[in-house]
Amino acid sequence: MRIGIRIAALVLILAGIILVVRYRAVFDPALIRAEIAGSALAPLIFVGLQVAASLLFVPRTVLGIAAGLLFGMVWGFVWAIAGAMAGAAAGFAFVRWIGAAGMLDVTPGIGRLIERAETGGWRSVAILRLAPVPHSAANTALALTNLSWRDYLIGSFAGMVPMTLAQVEIGASGGVVFEGQGEWVAGSLLLATGLAASFLLTRAASKWR
Repeated sequence: MRIGIRIAALVLILAGIILVVRYRAVFDPALIRAEIAGSALAPLIFVGLQVAASLLFVPRTVLGIAAGLLFGMVWGFVWAIAGAMAGAAAGFAFVRWIGAAGMLDVTPGIGRLIERAETGGWRSVAILRLAPVPHSAANTALALTNLSWRDYLIGSFAGMVPMTLAQVEIGASGGVVFEGQGEWVAGSLLLATGLAASFLLTRAASKWR
């Protein structure tokens, strides 16, 4: 019975991914803002969307920019990182729930490499998050290892902060331009700072390895 439920859940997720690919044009930051802006539940709706996006392989960049458009820089970052963490936890939990934990550890050819990465704990997770790897793919890959929840969550947070800041700032500066305030220079500087931070953290992580 439990196996049947897990298989059904996996089929539903796969069907959702196919629909996302088929209708990927729908996932536009401005459209997301238009749909939920003005609702008192906008933050909760947004976090829920991020969880669904993580499970269905929707690019996190779209929602990071949407957060900036919806909530501005400060609250946009708060809700974007909260949603990203909730989505990361959901993706990790789903793969573990279907019983795939440790699968990569016993995979011929990369098993030892994965075991070495696991010894790095949260730092290895942060390095992967800083790399140009899709959010959902990283969630799935990490869940297929024997990493602990603690290392996964700490590393995910540390690795996702720089690019989340950059994504939200793109949206926030775009919103400012749309509203005619013209503060795009400050937004561009903050974006450059976020990208530089991501680059420097990646370099530091490589040296640590």
